[in-house]
Amino acid sequence: MKQNNPCYLFGMYEPNTDFVIVNNGKNTILLIHCKECNSFVLFDDPNDIVYLYRLAEEAPLLYAKLALKKNGLQDYVDAMNWFN
Repeated sequence: MKQNNPCYLFGMYEPNTDFVIVNNGKNTILLIHCKECNSFVLFDDPNDIVYLYRLAEEAPLLYAKLALKKNGLQDYVDAMNWFN
């Protein structure tokens, strides 16, 4: 049975390049440019971008998962605003 969900083994945020780097263990590395992904998110307050950078730093695999999902990062920011 083929699994459609990718399995990410390792992820990290590289602040110098502003990329989340993900290794799936199959000689494949995924590079996600945070500035580009974040540019598609609409913020109620421009300072809300901190939510995304903190997510990238503290949970890069979750950031990658949300960035690859339609409206994933937008939904995350909206939820953070709702809770705060």
